[in-house]
Amino acid sequence: MARYELHKKSPDEISEHAKQLNKTSTFINIHDHMMFEFAIHKALGRKNIFDTYYYPDLVTAGINVVATTVGANSPCLCNLTDDLVFGCFEQIDMLMEEEANGAHFKICRNMKDIEETIKTDKIALILAFEGARAMEGLRTEESMVMLHTFYNLGVRLNCIVGAARTMFADGVGEKRAGAGLTTFGVELVKEMNKIGMAVDVNHMSDQSFFDTMEISSKPIIVSHEGVRAVCDCDANLSDERLKALAKNGGVVGMEIAKHEILKGSHERGDIVTFDHVIDHIDHIVETIGIDHIGIGMDYDNFGMIHNVHRAMSPFPGSIEGFYTGHISGDHMLNDPNNVREAYVISEYLLNRGYSDEDIRKILGGNFMRVLAETIN
Repeated sequence: MARYELHKKSPDEISEHAKQLNKTSTFINIHDHMMFEFAIHKALGRKNIFDTYYYPDLVTAGINVVATTVGANSPCLCNLTDDLVFGCFEQIDMLMEEEANGAHFKICRNMKDIEETIKTDKIALILAFEGARAMEGLRTEESMVMLHTFYNLGVRLNCIVGAARTMFADGVGEKRAGAGLTTFGVELVKEMNKIGMAVDVNHMSDQSFFDTMEISSKPIIVSHEGVRAVCDCDANLSDERLKALAKNGGVVGMEIAKHEILKGSHERGDIVTFDHVIDHIDHIVETIGIDHIGIGMDYDNFGMIHNVHRAMSPFPGSIEGFYTGHISGDHMLNDPNNVREAYVISEYLLNRGYSDEDIRKILGGNFMRVLAETIN
């Protein structure tokens, strides 16, 4: 189907059909990075940060459930500190303080919390990790103490690796080793299944990915990736991974980072929209069906940072020691370009012929199913 030319629409300009879908759907962004910027506001002494800087955008977007990263494998996701555990604690504490002071969100620990929060005018917030190094604990002891500690603090979604290696598994950047889950990693996945923490296999090497599929008794999440058949890069999902995902009952979140949606587009300066993301969705539907697609925007180019987090991570152009290149411009889609503009996603899907039922599944219905089976 031919794509229409880029014309960014305001919330009032989208069709009544799209407006109604946004109003009546559960819309989940399963991969959010607001803490990159949130922590800077906090350091500047600002108050009511969520309500002032993030809640209005989420309301405009129609998003009512957000999984936001509060820690990871790299300083850039742990409040720019090399002490990853402390950085995670800092960010969780920031959110708990705001929640206690009446902010328009609730940290949700189970499906009952999510469902009840959706009925109010608050955002259902899920605490997530993007890389589990903070859960490793002592190097000389394979203990679940840190997993249980972060679980008790509210973390409910755990992306086990980033680009590199953890004590649990290898990421896509460690292809040479050909390794997958370690014995510690196997026990981590089993314990996450047991206590009610969703497993996120984003960034995993092939062996780690398929090992996790074999071990997990619960559906898994791929929080923010595309497919290799449309954009051939290591970070994206092969058809073999898609088929394993379907067998497991899991869901993949569609992101808005240009370089994983249209190969070479950032370097060429191409206009890339959600229409290009739908090329990925079309392939997933053709390969494994509509029940395995959601939204995980991975938006990280907030106004106060503009790629500064990547420069600080910890070497310019590198994340976890792997060179990713210097991103000089805006690496997000042209439309939607940020979280606020996500209201247009339903319009794009309608224009490509997706039904109301299919769109509701993509916006949040599929992830609601997986969350109901994983975080209890």
